[in-house]
Amino acid sequence: MTLVVSYPDLAGFYDRLAPDYDRLHRRWLRHAGGEAQAALEATVRAVATPETKLLDAGCGTGAFARRLLSENHARPQITLLDPSDAMLTRCEDIPAERVQGRLERLPFQSRQFDIVTCAWALETATNLEQSLSELCRMVRPGGLLCLAFCARKSSLSIKSRAMTLALSLRGSGRFLPLDAIDLFLDGQDGFETRALPCNGPVAALIVRRRHHL
Repeated sequence: MTLVVSYPDLAGFYDRLAPDYDRLHRRWLRHAGGEAQAALEATVRAVATPETKLLDAGCGTGAFARRLLSENHARPQITLLDPSDAMLTRCEDIPAERVQGRLERLPFQSRQFDIVTCAWALETATNLEQSLSELCRMVRPGGLLCLAFCARKSSLSIKSRAMTLALSLRGSGRFLPLDAIDLFLDGQDGFETRALPCNGPVAALIVRRRHHL
């Protein structure tokens, strides 16, 4: 299985969706993505410190950053990136650097961040392989890339299959080939991937960049 690399640009779609995004996304997390989101956030909380440089790539309205910064024990230095200007406008209350940019061409130097998170954004990338390569490029040795995304799996319940169809018809993104993404990440030199347990048509992956020997 290979990665599907081309997809329409949905930045304009999310500009229009921004006022309603939080309500719709809460519904998605309640019915399908909650376990993956919780697993990703727990990983970040476990390792983040005030010295941590964190990139939230595809940050949306900044909900994850707000939750993380509300905790006294871990307030990392956060950079928020999203292709949608309307989404970034909704992040103006967050004490973080805000950058308009795309996953396919991240406007940062290589190996700049200790933690890179990308939750529910890979599904909208116009070039999946290039986006994964760019996300890996951002991670410092010893750092983490934390991914959560809608995933095609071989075994799903009837409810999950119905949800997959409904979201596909809505046109807000696509379900990604989990096996192909695992294979691609395993092929990146110096990275090791671990899947976090979660049910439904979703996946949460923690990708660590090994220290130089």
